[in-house]
Amino acid sequence: MKAAALALSLAGLAACGGAPEPEAGRPPLYKYDSMRKAVSDARGTLPVFWEAFDSGNEASSDFALNVTTRSRRYTEEPVWLVDLKLMPGDLYAGTIPDDHEIKDGLKPGEMIAFAPEDIVDWRFRKDGKFYGAYTTRAMLDLAPGARTDNIRAMFHDSPVP
Repeated sequence: MKAAALALSLAGLAACGGAPEPEAGRPPLYKYDSMRKAVSDARGTLPVFWEAFDSGNEASSDFALNVTTRSRRYTEEPVWLVDLKLMPGDLYAGTIPDDHEIKDGLKPGEMIAFAPEDIVDWRFRKDGKFYGAYTTRAMLDLAPGARTDNIRAMFHDSPVP
């Protein structure tokens, strides 16, 4: 009798304890004006990224796009993708990088397909530093008093060449 009651209780908990629904929209950080401006500026300068990406110039490397995708946390989770590819139907795909540490249910190496309108930000490395990364730069400005010099040193002064 006790075993049956325990089994029933566990079944009831399992039925109620499914994965939580992701919160609608993007993380709260994207509600700041500086983040909205960063996204707008990044989208406005996206041709700079594509020109470098398509150039084949070996001086440019480490191309990445930040795109929104559904995650365990949000319906529009911005995530950096690398190993970018053009897919049929005017879609793109990229993989979650190995250094992805956010607990969002997305796993390093996982391939994500996305449309151009899903792009939030871009970056690439040239002369040892990154161009782009508008949202990362904005996040650094939202952390006054934090020691960010080592991160800022990874970027060119201007986000565009």
